[in-house]
Amino acid sequence: MMIFGILLASVLGGLATFFLVHRARVSTVRASSGVSLIFSLLVSLLPVPFVGALQASFFGATFVGMTDSSRMGWKRVLLASLLFGLIFVFLVPLAKGIGGGLGAAAFVSSSAIYFVDRLVRKRFRKP
Repeated sequence: MMIFGILLASVLGGLATFFLVHRARVSTVRASSGVSLIFSLLVSLLPVPFVGALQASFFGATFVGMTDSSRMGWKRVLLASLLFGLIFVFLVPLAKGIGGGLGAAAFVSSSAIYFVDRLVRKRFRKP
């Protein structure tokens, strides 16, 4: 249940920010902070013991959603947000004491999806 919630929060955070930035033309910082604030307030009303993890995963995934649409469209942001959620669950706890864990996880997930996409496109490009 906790992993599913974190993955869902990550996808919501990434996509909400992406759509606000690219469809509603909201600045990246305002989109990230606005949706994070609303999500944090709403999820704090839930009777679950991992509210802090949900809030952190949502906020971290908003970094993924800040990506430029010329680099990744909404489908790749969705994949990168899912990857971010998995990194958040399994790897970020191992990086205790290292600052910037959310940003580093967002960078790794976005970069991985971007480069995999480029490799696949290059591999299957018609001559």
